[in-house]
Amino acid sequence: MNNEKNILIKIENLKKVYTGANPLTVLNNINLNVYTDEILAITGESGSGKTTLLNLIGGIDNITSGHISIDDKKIENMNENNLATFRNKSVGYVFQFHNLLGEFSAIENVMIPSLMLKYDKIEAYKKSEYLLEAVGLKDRINHRIGELSGGEAQRVAIARALINNPLVILADEPTGNLDKKNASVVQEILWEMTKKIKSTLIVVTHSRVIAEASDRKFKLESGETLSEY
Repeated sequence: MNNEKNILIKIENLKKVYTGANPLTVLNNINLNVYTDEILAITGESGSGKTTLLNLIGGIDNITSGHISIDDKKIENMNENNLATFRNKSVGYVFQFHNLLGEFSAIENVMIPSLMLKYDKIEAYKKSEYLLEAVGLKDRINHRIGELSGGEAQRVAIARALINNPLVILADEPTGNLDKKNASVVQEILWEMTKKIKSTLIVVTHSRVIAEASDRKFKLESGETLSEY
């Protein structure tokens, strides 16, 4: 990767402070450019601010100071409605614990982000079916989440993250709750599907295997130093 690549995400002098009786600075003066179509890994010790950084990029948490631009749109300038639409349309999330709705089937879970944008139900179903087949769950689309293994549930979560063709996918320890075999399968599927839809993937991980498989890898230390290695 080099500076001739298109910059999709630009992070400038980012700071996050949680206020209260004892204010806590989690991130301070973080700068990063993320390029279009790249897979970027962020590693670091627990408590170093990795998840907070991901949440700020995704607009889940509020920026204290500094800037985050995604596709030339500054997140901090969006109102709640615009931010909610932007998150649902342009950002896909894959969490360590899949965060799926247990009372719904696999395909219903995958459809939800499209239905929230009021996309056509039939088209949403067809695309969800295609994505579940692509992640190897063709025969499990009508199973409820509790009927799936941990690896299968995480594959449903990947399909859900991809349903709206997001600009960026944010994955927070996507294999952290899986055994070695399932972790390998999920990582391979996540990489393959990210490239297939020409999205950008930022993955927070403790896994050396995942970090090494990424286009670039960075280490976050004490919320203040983000260095490529």
